[in-house]
Amino acid sequence: MITFVGTANPGFAPYAMEELRRRIKGTKVSGLAPGETFAFTTGDNDAEQILTELRRKEPIFLRHIFPIEAEKDVMNSPVKTAEVLKEYALTLGDRVKGRKVAIQVRKEQNSPFPYTSAEGRDVIVPVIQELGGETVAREADWIISIYATKKTLYMGCSLPRDNLSDWPGGAVRFRKDEGLISRAAFKLLEAERAFNLPLDRFSNALDLGAAPGGWTSVLLERGLKVTAVDPAEMDPSLETHPRLRHLRKNAADVSFSPGSFDLLVCDMSWDPHHTCRIVSELAPVLSAGGSGIITLKLMYRKPFQSIQDLMEDYGHEFDIRKVKQLFHNREEVTMWVKRK
Repeated sequence: MITFVGTANPGFAPYAMEELRRRIKGTKVSGLAPGETFAFTTGDNDAEQILTELRRKEPIFLRHIFPIEAEKDVMNSPVKTAEVLKEYALTLGDRVKGRKVAIQVRKEQNSPFPYTSAEGRDVIVPVIQELGGETVAREADWIISIYATKKTLYMGCSLPRDNLSDWPGGAVRFRKDEGLISRAAFKLLEAERAFNLPLDRFSNALDLGAAPGGWTSVLLERGLKVTAVDPAEMDPSLETHPRLRHLRKNAADVSFSPGSFDLLVCDMSWDPHHTCRIVSELAPVLSAGGSGIITLKLMYRKPFQSIQDLMEDYGHEFDIRKVKQLFHNREEVTMWVKRK
């Protein structure tokens, strides 16, 4: 039996815990930071089999995990805390020698843990280097995870693939460019990674509910032709773009020839069932095997039931490939589909 620390988007930890209870028979869960992080065990199940299954079909709301290999009481003394961190790092010799190692340090709000993320990392770096490891920020062979609650310090070391995300806590960060039209663009950039779906493989995209153009701008930067549908104005920086066509109409009022596009994206802030009807009616405009990236707004009290109902409805026209609550999602999830 192994105990893990799990992380979900703020307010969605109860749903991530429920997913694990449904997926892993005999698992036990307990909250750490309310609404966001929690601990769970694999029960009597083989941990490696569980990890393989979670990788094969990622839970919707579980963003990140790491195994707890050591835990200590949190102290506010920098000297004593450094001793604890170094003591744990010294146990990793065989794993880190000759390997690239990322060190990720997080703490719950109001935790007495005396270090920032960077300071905690700096405490461990010399130990890893002395053991023959190379410390890196990305593309690591192993990830050392440190998480401090108000009372307990949890420590573990794992393969990046077993964490579900190689970002600390699954918090995917993008640089905020000065020319960024909308923070909604981060959702599409994260979806590209989460679904392993390079946007530049597509050539002609339909963006429903496009204004002011956050998702459109990403697609244009990837070299696509984009038809943007929205009665509102697009950002002035996009108006004269040679690969953009803006139709100032509601998404329910447009029509196109079959197979006109190989990608459809939709981030409309409408009732998700209404959005489903519109997107499904437009399904023929996608070429066979064309992809759709669609945001599902969670407007109702039972998210699991809403998602299940929407997947069933979308399933008439599309193959559902993956549904995930991304770090940049809020009261919503993002779905990747392919045209049947």
